[in-house]
Amino acid sequence: MTTMTYRHQILRNLAFGTLPAFTRLQEEKNTLLVAAGLTPYAIWAPAFGGLHHLVLEASFASMADFEKEHAATKQIAAMASLNTRQLAFVIPGTAHDGLQRLGLGTERT
Repeated sequence: MTTMTYRHQILRNLAFGTLPAFTRLQEEKNTLLVAAGLTPYAIWAPAFGGLHHLVLEASFASMADFEKEHAATKQIAAMASLNTRQLAFVIPGTAHDGLQRLGLGTERT
């Protein structure tokens, strides 16, 4: 039996010095997500040189779960404003995201 999960990763490069403000906005977004019964995103952010490489990441049990939550997130009134405020800190041309399907075999031998 193989268990599949789906990992959504949002990749950003932030202008130098903006990581604390970006993180505060993500905390606000995560509070709204949790209040709506949705999955919050973790932040992975090693800093190098004059910018911050940032990954927001969340896992979902299925593609259907991801799609359902993605649509529900768009219904949260404050989310678009928070996204816009976060994107002001992102270096143009560095915003990417991806969805990966991960499988881990759980067979017993």
